[in-house]
Amino acid sequence: MPFGLKYDSIENYLKSYGKYIVRQARGILKNHKSSGKLSSSLRYKVVEDKDGFDIKFYASKYAAYINKGVSGTRNKRYFIDKDGKRKLSPFSYKNSKGHSQPPSSALDKWSIRKGLAPRSKGGKFKGRKSLTFLIARSIGKKGIPALSFYTQPLSYSYNVFKKELVKHFKQDVLKSVKMVSKNWKR
Repeated sequence: MPFGLKYDSIENYLKSYGKYIVRQARGILKNHKSSGKLSSSLRYKVVEDKDGFDIKFYASKYAAYINKGVSGTRNKRYFIDKDGKRKLSPFSYKNSKGHSQPPSSALDKWSIRKGLAPRSKGGKFKGRKSLTFLIARSIGKKGIPALSFYTQPLSYSYNVFKKELVKHFKQDVLKSVKMVSKNWKR
Protein backbone atom coordinates (compact mmCIF):
# COMPACT_ATOMS: atom_id res chain seq x y z
CA MET A 1 0.00 0.00 0.00
CA PRO A 2 1.52 3.33 -1.02
CA PHE A 3 2.36 5.78 1.78
CA GLY A 4 0.95 3.36 4.36
CA LEU A 5 -2.60 3.89 3.11
CA LYS A 6 -5.00 1.70 5.03
CA TYR A 7 -8.48 0.90 3.80
CA ASP A 8 -10.23 0.16 7.09
CA SER A 9 -13.32 2.21 6.26
CA ILE A 10 -13.72 0.57 2.85
CA GLU A 11 -13.23 -2.90 4.28
CA ASN A 12 -15.82 -2.28 7.01
CA TYR A 13 -18.26 -0.85 4.46
CA LEU A 14 -17.84 -3.88 2.17
CA LYS A 15 -18.54 -6.19 5.12
CA SER A 16 -21.71 -4.30 6.01
CA TYR A 17 -22.77 -4.28 2.35
CA GLY A 18 -22.20 -8.06 2.15
CA LYS A 19 -24.39 -8.57 5.24
CA TYR A 20 -27.07 -6.34 3.69
CA ILE A 21 -27.14 -8.26 0.38
CA VAL A 22 -27.31 -11.65 2.14
CA ARG A 23 -30.11 -10.36 4.41
CA GLN A 24 -32.07 -9.08 1.38
CA ALA A 25 -31.52 -12.35 -0.51
CA ARG A 26 -32.76 -14.36 2.48
CA GLY A 27 -35.83 -12.15 2.66
CA ILE A 28 -36.67 -12.84 -0.97
CA LEU A 29 -36.27 -16.58 -0.43
CA LYS A 30 -38.40 -16.44 2.73
CA ASN A 31 -41.20 -14.69 0.82
CA HIS A 32 -41.23 -17.62 -1.62
CA LYS A 33 -41.56 -20.17 1.19
CA SER A 34 -38.45 -22.14 0.33
CA SER A 35 -37.26 -25.00 2.54
CA GLY A 36 -34.54 -22.89 4.16
CA LYS A 37 -31.56 -24.92 2.93
CA LEU A 38 -30.67 -22.43 0.23
CA SER A 39 -31.18 -19.48 2.55
CA SER A 40 -28.90 -20.95 5.21
CA SER A 41 -26.18 -21.57 2.58
CA LEU A 42 -25.99 -17.87 1.62
CA ARG A 43 -22.85 -16.08 2.77
CA TYR A 44 -20.28 -13.52 1.66
CA LYS A 45 -16.58 -12.92 2.10
CA VAL A 46 -14.47 -9.78 1.69
CA VAL A 47 -11.10 -10.72 0.20
CA GLU A 48 -8.05 -8.46 -0.10
CA ASP A 49 -5.64 -9.03 -2.97
CA LYS A 50 -2.94 -7.02 -4.76
CA ASP A 51 -5.57 -5.01 -6.68
CA GLY A 52 -7.65 -4.08 -3.64
CA PHE A 53 -10.77 -5.65 -2.18
CA ASP A 54 -13.26 -8.05 -3.67
CA ILE A 55 -16.57 -9.10 -2.21
CA LYS A 56 -17.67 -12.64 -3.04
CA PHE A 57 -21.11 -14.13 -2.53
CA TYR A 58 -21.61 -17.86 -2.01
CA ALA A 59 -24.57 -20.26 -2.04
CA SER A 60 -25.46 -23.93 -2.63
CA LYS A 61 -24.71 -25.47 -6.02
CA TYR A 62 -28.31 -25.24 -7.21
CA ALA A 63 -28.60 -21.53 -6.30
CA ALA A 64 -27.82 -20.38 -9.85
CA TYR A 65 -30.91 -22.24 -11.13
CA ILE A 66 -33.14 -20.60 -8.52
CA ASN A 67 -31.54 -17.18 -9.00
CA LYS A 68 -31.71 -17.18 -12.83
CA GLY A 69 -34.57 -19.63 -13.35
CA VAL A 70 -34.77 -22.47 -15.86
CA SER A 71 -36.62 -22.23 -19.17
CA GLY A 72 -39.02 -25.05 -19.90
CA THR A 73 -39.59 -26.81 -23.20
CA ARG A 74 -42.63 -24.55 -23.82
CA ASN A 75 -41.99 -21.42 -21.73
CA LYS A 76 -38.96 -19.13 -21.60
CA ARG A 77 -37.84 -17.86 -18.20
CA TYR A 78 -36.14 -14.54 -17.52
CA PHE A 79 -34.18 -13.08 -14.62
CA ILE A 80 -33.04 -9.61 -13.54
CA ASP A 81 -29.28 -9.17 -13.91
CA LYS A 82 -27.02 -7.05 -11.70
CA ASP A 83 -27.62 -4.04 -13.97
CA GLY A 84 -31.39 -4.33 -13.48
CA LYS A 85 -32.00 -5.64 -17.00
CA ARG A 86 -34.29 -8.55 -17.82
CA LYS A 87 -32.37 -11.39 -19.49
CA LEU A 88 -33.18 -14.87 -20.76
CA SER A 89 -32.15 -17.63 -18.38
CA PRO A 90 -29.01 -19.48 -19.50
CA PHE A 91 -30.54 -22.72 -18.15
CA SER A 92 -33.23 -24.80 -19.83
CA TYR A 93 -34.84 -28.20 -20.05
CA LYS A 94 -34.31 -29.69 -23.51
CA ASN A 95 -36.68 -31.68 -25.67
CA SER A 96 -34.50 -34.76 -25.43
CA LYS A 97 -35.08 -38.10 -23.81
CA GLY A 98 -34.18 -38.15 -20.12
CA HIS A 99 -33.39 -34.43 -19.79
CA SER A 100 -36.72 -32.75 -20.41
CA GLN A 101 -37.72 -32.56 -16.75
CA PRO A 102 -36.30 -32.91 -13.26
CA PRO A 103 -36.22 -36.39 -11.74
CA SER A 104 -39.48 -37.30 -9.99
CA SER A 105 -37.57 -38.57 -6.97
CA ALA A 106 -36.28 -35.04 -6.33
CA LEU A 107 -39.86 -33.87 -5.77
CA ASP A 108 -40.87 -36.54 -3.25
CA LYS A 109 -39.76 -34.69 -0.08
CA TRP A 110 -41.00 -31.40 -1.55
CA SER A 111 -44.49 -32.85 -2.08
CA ILE A 112 -44.54 -34.08 1.54
CA ARG A 113 -43.43 -30.66 2.83
CA LYS A 114 -46.15 -28.97 0.78
CA GLY A 115 -48.79 -31.36 2.09
CA LEU A 116 -49.52 -32.89 -1.31
CA ALA A 117 -50.77 -36.40 -0.68
CA PRO A 118 -53.03 -38.11 -3.22
CA ARG A 119 -55.97 -40.06 -1.81
CA SER A 120 -58.23 -42.74 -3.19
CA LYS A 121 -62.01 -42.31 -3.44
CA GLY A 122 -62.26 -43.92 0.00
CA GLY A 123 -59.91 -41.29 1.48
CA LYS A 124 -56.87 -43.56 1.91
CA PHE A 125 -53.44 -42.24 1.03
CA LYS A 126 -52.03 -43.40 -2.31
CA GLY A 127 -48.44 -43.50 -3.53
CA ARG A 128 -46.89 -40.24 -4.71
CA LYS A 129 -44.99 -41.62 -7.71
CA SER A 130 -47.55 -40.59 -10.32
CA LEU A 131 -48.11 -37.22 -8.62
CA THR A 132 -44.39 -36.39 -8.54
CA PHE A 133 -44.02 -37.54 -12.16
CA LEU A 134 -46.81 -35.18 -13.26
CA ILE A 135 -45.31 -32.29 -11.32
CA ALA A 136 -41.87 -33.01 -12.82
CA ARG A 137 -43.36 -33.08 -16.32
CA SER A 138 -45.11 -29.76 -15.69
CA ILE A 139 -41.84 -28.21 -14.46
CA GLY A 140 -40.09 -29.54 -17.57
CA LYS A 141 -42.64 -27.80 -19.79
CA LYS A 142 -43.08 -24.56 -17.84
CA GLY A 143 -39.61 -24.23 -16.33
CA ILE A 144 -38.68 -22.72 -13.00
CA PRO A 145 -39.27 -18.99 -12.47
CA ALA A 146 -36.25 -16.91 -11.46
CA LEU A 147 -36.19 -15.44 -7.98
CA SER A 148 -33.18 -13.17 -8.70
CA PHE A 149 -32.52 -13.34 -4.96
CA TYR A 150 -28.91 -12.14 -5.28
CA THR A 151 -29.03 -10.07 -8.45
CA GLN A 152 -32.14 -8.08 -7.54
CA PRO A 153 -30.76 -6.56 -4.30
CA LEU A 154 -27.41 -5.95 -6.03
CA SER A 155 -29.17 -4.15 -8.86
CA TYR A 156 -31.38 -2.03 -6.58
CA SER A 157 -28.54 -0.95 -4.31
CA TYR A 158 -25.74 -0.46 -6.86
CA ASN A 159 -25.97 3.35 -7.20
CA VAL A 160 -26.03 3.85 -3.43
CA PHE A 161 -23.17 1.35 -3.13
CA LYS A 162 -20.97 3.38 -5.52
CA LYS A 163 -21.62 6.66 -3.67
CA GLU A 164 -20.94 5.11 -0.26
CA LEU A 165 -17.77 3.41 -1.51
CA VAL A 166 -16.39 6.76 -2.71
CA LYS A 167 -17.30 8.32 0.65
CA HIS A 168 -15.45 5.57 2.56
CA PHE A 169 -12.44 5.80 0.22
CA LYS A 170 -12.30 9.54 0.90
CA GLN A 171 -12.37 8.86 4.67
CA ASP A 172 -9.49 6.40 4.36
CA VAL A 173 -7.41 8.80 2.26
CA LEU A 174 -8.03 11.76 4.59
CA LYS A 175 -7.15 9.65 7.62
CA SER A 176 -3.89 8.55 5.98
CA VAL A 177 -3.01 12.10 4.91
CA LYS A 178 -3.57 13.35 8.47
CA MET A 179 -1.32 10.60 9.84
CA VAL A 180 1.42 11.36 7.28
CA SER A 181 1.27 15.10 8.00
CA LYS A 182 1.54 14.42 11.76
CA ASN A 183 4.65 12.29 11.18
CA TRP A 184 6.25 14.99 8.98
CA LYS A 185 5.71 17.67 11.60
CA ARG A 186 7.76 15.74 14.15
